[in-house]
Amino acid sequence: MSAAHHAGRFGSGLAFESLRLPASELHDPPTADYKLCLVLHGDARLSYQVDDRWHSQLLRPGMFAPITPPHMAATFHLSNEQRHLLISVSEQAFASVAADAGTPDAPLGALRERAFSDPFLGQLCRRAWAETRRGDPLGNAFASSTAAMLVCGLLRSAAGKRPSTEPASMGRLSPSLLVRIREHCLARLHERISVASLAALVGLGLHVFGRAFKASTQQSPQQYLIALRSQRARDLLIDTDMAVADVALACGFYDQSHLTSTFTRTFGTAPSAYRRLARR
Repeated sequence: MSAAHHAGRFGSGLAFESLRLPASELHDPPTADYKLCLVLHGDARLSYQVDDRWHSQLLRPGMFAPITPPHMAATFHLSNEQRHLLISVSEQAFASVAADAGTPDAPLGALRERAFSDPFLGQLCRRAWAETRRGDPLGNAFASSTAAMLVCGLLRSAAGKRPSTEPASMGRLSPSLLVRIREHCLARLHERISVASLAALVGLGLHVFGRAFKASTQQSPQQYLIALRSQRARDLLIDTDMAVADVALACGFYDQSHLTSTFTRTFGTAPSAYRRLARR
């Protein structure tokens, strides 16, 4: 990553940094901040890693790259040089605003999974950045006051269309929430499904959701998804003549090799052999 310009942190836990990013693979180490990158100049295709899977998206000026939460490393690749405004919000500042808003466990949902546009937040960040460069107390005060507005805006954007009215009770998920999760996953098995998106679906924070889900199903969300994918693959192998490689992609596995290793571990035999035995 190239040298930063005009960096500054304020008492509110908010910091700005102007970065010129080359067309290359870049690695950001974990920090104690939520990190947002607002594109200031240049079009590029962004390839980035979330939950051990790679994604690709066109990134244009005015868009925010996916948010990197605290204590998480980020690996990404830009196809062309871009200039970004890096906005860092300390974990403590973010948590304080979220608690004051009554949403201490609010997840970031899709905001950490894909690039997004929010004209208001983009303009807010640009204005705060401009104020910091004035070099006077009023400019710094304006920038400091921006933190709460920024966090509130992100929480509203991350809330999604369908907050849950059924909170986890006694550390478990209700049957209706489990049905909602199952239907959501079955409709999207061919896609990447993150645990964060499932937490957002039922209106819970990531850690609360993980504990409640395991208490309800005796499986972690990842184990649950693998089981659903494996079961769908088994059905397709028996009921269709799809090639094994196509079955893998239809069920959300990375490739045929990934399906084969998972399927063999689950059912004790490779997909092709299982199909032959099932059709005897």
